[in-house]
Amino acid sequence: MLKGMERLLKAGIIYFIFAIFFMMQTSFAEEIDEITFSAGAPLNGYQARIIVPILSEAFKRNQIRFHAKYNPSLRSLQLSNSGEVDGELHRVDNFFEVSDGKYPNLLRIDSLLLDVWLSAFSTKHIKVESWEDLKSYTVIYYRGRKNVEQHLQRVLPNEQIYAVNTDEQAFRMLAAGRADIVISENLQGNRIIANNPKLSGVVEIAKIQKTKIYAYIHKKHEKLAPKIAETIEQMKIDNSFSIIVGDVNKTFR
Repeated sequence: MLKGMERLLKAGIIYFIFAIFFMMQTSFAEEIDEITFSAGAPLNGYQARIIVPILSEAFKRNQIRFHAKYNPSLRSLQLSNSGEVDGELHRVDNFFEVSDGKYPNLLRIDSLLLDVWLSAFSTKHIKVESWEDLKSYTVIYYRGRKNVEQHLQRVLPNEQIYAVNTDEQAFRMLAAGRADIVISENLQGNRIIANNPKLSGVVEIAKIQKTKIYAYIHKKHEKLAPKIAETIEQMKIDNSFSIIVGDVNKTFR
């Protein structure tokens, strides 16, 4: 009887020690000093210039230093999904759907960061009101925009679609007559045109779709995601969010 009680006591002590160890490990794992997100587009683009300061402030309010670095879009997703970096700076709201679930380790931070318009640009007088109107044309887009890729593949054969590494490359190809239309974000596209005299013949011919943009974080920071989302919502209430957006809109040329 006594030996049985001894065994139970020893087992309880061992269990207690492991429980304490596990709680300590969990606690340590949640103590984050700094975090790095990857951006699948250059950091001087419209989205990044708004989202980087918003996330920097949101993480700062949670005592975490925030960093962002640029990687080509598909490489960025690989780094974020693998956990080599801590998250993805900006992707569309239905990212899991348009990427066919290829990046399951990324969790959406559920506070809307931005609405952007996807627009069609051309050197020709083309009437476009929807994705279906692109059927007769060759179209270029910036590789890694999964939502654009999904729409184009739905309405166009592969031989009419060109995916390139940057928006700038897409517009140069368009100006050189190598395609009929570029799909880009309207502000980003018009900025590229305005800053390059060789693109003076390119114009925005239609806004096609409004897109909602969110940040995504690796699942190893699952507990942090709702805290950051809540902080961003607080920033919307205290007006710091709109101040950041307004400052960028004034200077983005």
